[in-house]
Amino acid sequence: MIFSPIVGLHENVVVLDYDSEYANLILLHNLSYETVVYPRSVIQTTDKGLLPTVIEKVLKRRLYIKEVKQKFDINSPEWLWCEQRLGSLKNILVSLYGTTGSFWNRYSNVLALEEINKISREVLIKTKDIVQELGFELVYADTDSVFLKKQDASRLDYENVKDMLILETGLPISLQHHYKFVMLLPLEADEKMEAVKHYFGITQDNELIARGIEIRRHDVPSFIKEFQTELLYTLFDCKDSAKVMSKGYENALLLLTKTIDKVMTGEVQLQDLVVSKFLGQDLDKYSSLFAHVAAAIQLGKSGKSSVRGDSIEYIYTNAHHSNPLCRVRAVDLIRQEEELNYDKEKYREMLLEAAETVLGCFGFDRTIYATKTTKNKNRKWWHELREERIRDIETERM
Repeated sequence: MIFSPIVGLHENVVVLDYDSEYANLILLHNLSYETVVYPRSVIQTTDKGLLPTVIEKVLKRRLYIKEVKQKFDINSPEWLWCEQRLGSLKNILVSLYGTTGSFWNRYSNVLALEEINKISREVLIKTKDIVQELGFELVYADTDSVFLKKQDASRLDYENVKDMLILETGLPISLQHHYKFVMLLPLEADEKMEAVKHYFGITQDNELIARGIEIRRHDVPSFIKEFQTELLYTLFDCKDSAKVMSKGYENALLLLTKTIDKVMTGEVQLQDLVVSKFLGQDLDKYSSLFAHVAAAIQLGKSGKSSVRGDSIEYIYTNAHHSNPLCRVRAVDLIRQEEELNYDKEKYREMLLEAAETVLGCFGFDRTIYATKTTKNKNRKWWHELREERIRDIETERM
């Protein structure tokens, strides 16, 4: 269950997250393949079901490693090993829940899966009611986490809400983030529609948190990620949301202007412009020459074959060339002594797109920096994609 985000800038927001909610629900209610029967009801028994028995061992192990991790310095080898184990154990718990109703599971019981989801929805509705009764506003909720705010609420006030929810639901909850500012974003395709897991913000400890934007994507050049990170810090370097909307926004536009100048004067290092994408299938399966496919073909002609799953690194050299094979250059084919000219307009557009992601809700439109390639005010990425497909088709015909 999801409560749609209230799009826009929010101040003093806390995220409360149910720890391993589905696993704990299975344990708390003894939900298992053999305990949920038709019509959907749970058999009351003192015997622990098969699924809770398996999950309990994994969950205890995960809680133990969480405690162990706190003894080590962040990013130390031991800390990273704990992180890896925590991730693996989480995937096991997710799989145990997710396959509850799968026909690949010989013990599967769809009724058990439905019961787990039903109780989860009831918990979220109960959480919403409690939060609102206590005078807090719910600005977004997704399955097992809730974003709530209240003007002038202190950390202690939020801790009290957490304790109340633990008491009422019987489930463990952690206060995950305390945001100074958080921006909940709309969908790219339609600004009137809300987007889930698409937001960014800065915590009271000055830590940036982002989901679904460029700095979280693996296929975005490091230069763009560094710019967007600096843009967020610049935007949020204010005391309150009113200042963010005025002073912060103005400073962000100034940073964008300076960065565009840096791109257009060729000051960016080539290694910072590298785009990396995985081949989703073998080269002979592609019907269109995407940029990473063109780079892989270049590598193949030089004797370096690429197969499905390989990461292809390239730089845009002439993104609007009529021949798709001439739009990019594979990084492995760039000689050290070569002075390669990158496509300044292409990287400028990528920069503006990253800026629009952050500043779009403030009224920013990339067309204020319009050039001959950005005359259409409503131009979006899917327009460029369509034009690129048309050019590819025409090239193949010729």
